[in-house]
Amino acid sequence: MGQFIGFWGLTKEQILHMSEPGMISVREFGKRQVLMNQDEDQDLIGIMLKGDAFLESMNMEGQRRILDYFQEKETFSRKCFPKMERGVCYVISKCRCQVAFINDRKLSAQYHSHVMRAQLLEEILMRAQRRAMMHVDVLCQRTLRQKLLIYFGYLSRSAGGGFFELPFSYTDCADYLAVDRSAMMRELGRMKAEGIVTAEGRRLRIDAGRQHTGAEG
Repeated sequence: MGQFIGFWGLTKEQILHMSEPGMISVREFGKRQVLMNQDEDQDLIGIMLKGDAFLESMNMEGQRRILDYFQEKETFSRKCFPKMERGVCYVISKCRCQVAFINDRKLSAQYHSHVMRAQLLEEILMRAQRRAMMHVDVLCQRTLRQKLLIYFGYLSRSAGGGFFELPFSYTDCADYLAVDRSAMMRELGRMKAEGIVTAEGRRLRIDAGRQHTGAEG
């Protein structure tokens, strides 16, 4: 249980309490394995110990969309899943990963009034709300260039300015932004040529002094 030291300010004593039978389990997953789906026990809370994962949806026509992503030390549960009228929603591993699953029913019974449980649930819901609002803001932009600049702006601010790294491949980025990958790469090439963006693989930087949202193809 030592890997939980540092999560939410837990003490060793609190971690020992969490090691009681049925409270928590740690599992290993390979690439593109489902970690949680919309039919899972909603009392489970997932914590990314190693690796990354996507929150994805798939409609009745088999079209996949990336709705969110989870990196190391981030949490997820069915509470952050959107309601699907047609299709399914699930969390799936991006690569090999290690995930801890906490049984919230048992956690609630043991820490009914404890700040740790409240902090954990608040983190899940607040993070999901912030990320969803950011995603909607990006998707509502009228042009491809605006979508890229707004999304890159969020990533840049989260990284404290300067260079930032895309949390996934350019293919997955296009899926997340709901745009055609070829069109996105062409526009990114134009932005690089105009000095608006510097890119070194998945590491990028925005030149704030040269940003504009003019016409794009």
